[in-house]
Amino acid sequence: MANADYQGGTEPRREPRAAGRRIGAAARRRRLAEWLATPAGDRLLASERPALQETVRRFHGDSLLWIGATDDLVDTTAQCMVRARICAAHTTLDGSSGRERARPGMADIDLVVADTAELPFAGGSIDGIVLHHALDVVADRRGTLREAARVLRSGGRLVVVGFNPLSLWLFIKPLRAFRDLRPLSVPRLSEWLTVLGMTREARTVYLNYRSALPMALHSDRWQTASAWVNRLQLPLGGAYILAATKQGHGYVLERGNQRQHSREIAAAVLGNATRQADCL
Repeated sequence: MANADYQGGTEPRREPRAAGRRIGAAARRRRLAEWLATPAGDRLLASERPALQETVRRFHGDSLLWIGATDDLVDTTAQCMVRARICAAHTTLDGSSGRERARPGMADIDLVVADTAELPFAGGSIDGIVLHHALDVVADRRGTLREAARVLRSGGRLVVVGFNPLSLWLFIKPLRAFRDLRPLSVPRLSEWLTVLGMTREARTVYLNYRSALPMALHSDRWQTASAWVNRLQLPLGGAYILAATKQGHGYVLERGNQRQHSREIAAAVLGNATRQADCL
């Protein structure tokens, strides 16, 4: 339960390493990225794109932070009403450390190398955050959520895209890419967000039911069944999009000796990102 997952309702405990865990976060990201490049992965991204685009389109303010297992759908943020977009990555494209530019086609997005459990931003400095399959691969899901809540301003919005561990899709698809993922269910995620002072928005969007349907993907029967199942929005879709809003307070711990360092980095990153956005 939520209170058991957090010590004294203050700081999320770092998650224990699961017994028999064979690969780390970097390998999970790599396997997921490889799968997303397959036709099946491309279909998943295609189903996520319009729903995610519609959700983030309503973001507004000075800054949006994208934290993803990959940067495949970061372009869905292009129409949102923010001045600066930032993509947090574990490594730069050339493997170096430090802040770099994003790849071609993302010239107006700043790429920041960061540990998702220790983001280099001041508390309350970000207006919107997207976690795109990030919680499926990170080593510390609670720490990542805690940091997202810390850097998000009051009234700011958080969007989480994740695989649904309660779906038929993951049971029917025991693929190597999913074997070591750590999907978080919507009920558990909602509990954690509540403890962190965030209110879940009314509607969670469920996507990708097709693996539960024993028929050809391009048949007329599939098209009819797919439209019907998606209208029902049963909580059995292979993936989900959940949005939440940060309230005025929450149980988030800021480490004192880290605050000034975080503010300095945040000022440099956000200042540069804003200037870049102004020039476009």
